[in-house]
Formats: sequence, structure tokens, C-alpha cells
Amino acid sequence: MYKNPFELFGLPISIYVHGATLDQRYFEIMQDLHPDKFSGEDAFMKKSAEQIAAHANEAYQILKSPLTCVDAAIKAKSWALPLEETTKDSILLMEMMELQDLARSGHDLRPFYQDALVQFEKALQEDIETNALAAYTRLRFLARLLGTIDAPAN
Repeated sequence: MYKNPFELFGLPISIYVHGATLDQRYFEIMQDLHPDKFSGEDAFMKKSAEQIAAHANEAYQILKSPLTCVDAAIKAKSWALPLEETTKDSILLMEMMELQDLARSGHDLRPFYQDALVQFEKALQEDIETNALAAYTRLRFLARLLGTIDAPAN
């Protein structure tokens, strides 16, 4: 079995997955796993194909959204997901309070969300775990905040 969605589809670990490439690779995998191709096979082979197809379906859904891609990227790097509920970063806490105030006054927070995605991707590609996890915390907060106002634009 593949360790992570990126490996399954032969993609680099990134939150910016090219949609057409992902669709094409998903289609190819699902074609190879079509039940008709396993009609003459034993139960083990059929069950294995079903399990891989289920894994591919789940991986495909994960990689279609930058926010779920973030979690998958952290796991693929073998970094531990931070506890969302707590942060000891006083600067981040102040920023969160300011963002809540902006949201209450009707400001569009999507640019902040997009910036958090960019910061996460930058730290991910530079392989700087602490920066990536700080960006992750900020990103999750913004996603929750946007969810109370509007769905985040992908």
C-alpha cells in the first residue's frame, strides 16, 4: 500500500496539485482497477483491487482541496500535526484576535487565507517544519473563521 496520497499519484508533496494531472492519474488508476479486469481472478486479488480503489478515491478527495492537502503534506513529511486548540505563539494569538475583529467588521479574510497557504507551501518546500506548523495553525484558524462567514475560496 502507498504511504500517502502524493506517492499514490506520483506527485511531489505540495498543496498546489495540478487538477488536470491529478484527474488524469486518478482516471488511469481507476481504469487499471476496474472490476471487469479482475473477473477471472481469485477473491484475494478482487479484494486487493477494491481496497486500492478505495484508497485512491480517498486520496483523490484529499488532494483536490488545499486545506486537506495541508494535513496530508504534514503527514507525508512525517511531521506531527500540532494541536489546533493551543498555541503559545503570542504574535499568532494577537493576529488571531485582530483577524476576528476584521471579520466582525465585514472585511474579506480570503486574502489572509491565501497568504497562509503560500506561507505553508514555502515552508513545506524549504523543509522548515517549525514554519510549516506555524503556518498550519494560522491556516486552520482562518479556515474556521471563514467557515463562520463564508466558505474559503480554493
